[in-house]
Amino acid sequence: MSTTPSLLVAVLVLSGSASLVPQTPRVPDPPYPMGQFVLEDLLTTQNFERSVAEYVVLHQRLERDVPPIPVTRDVGEILQAVKALGMRIQVARVTARQGDIITPEVAGMFRRRIATCLTPEQWSALFADRARDEEGEPIEPPTLRVNMEWPAGVPFDFVPPQLLRSLPAMPQELQYRIIGRSLVLWDHHANLIVDFLPGAFVPAT
Repeated sequence: MSTTPSLLVAVLVLSGSASLVPQTPRVPDPPYPMGQFVLEDLLTTQNFERSVAEYVVLHQRLERDVPPIPVTRDVGEILQAVKALGMRIQVARVTARQGDIITPEVAGMFRRRIATCLTPEQWSALFADRARDEEGEPIEPPTLRVNMEWPAGVPFDFVPPQLLRSLPAMPQELQYRIIGRSLVLWDHHANLIVDFLPGAFVPAT
């Protein structure tokens, strides 16, 4: 099924826009000996991809039960279909908790890759640009939980391409997103947060 026009526009804007950061940044040296985590990260990536694949099987099975979206300009009909899939997934994953997919081992791998795909100064600059709203007031990130819908008012397009290249590739049903300082796995067909890593992006000191 398709996502909503607004969500689709957000995704297209991200994929077609210029990088939010220099395309060839100076990447800091790894804070660990080269090769130290190669085998560990390989096994962790395989386990992560296996968990993601299991979720996708569930998603696709439940998506088949949702009536196809008619060709229409009525956003309400599209949102209704998205919500129908989301509710089915919420029921099927009622016991899902943070860390089920992004396990502690996966979290460690993600943190290492996040720390080296951009410099601390570049991360600080990116988050500083989003720290306040248009009126200059501080933005308080929402409290996240697994199975919740994407929070209203939070933008979709804040994902540096360097980060996407550093993390395991996602199937078409899922996308990486950032909310506050958390890395989020977002099911954009169902508009649900599948899992997230709190504090994935720490301020530079």
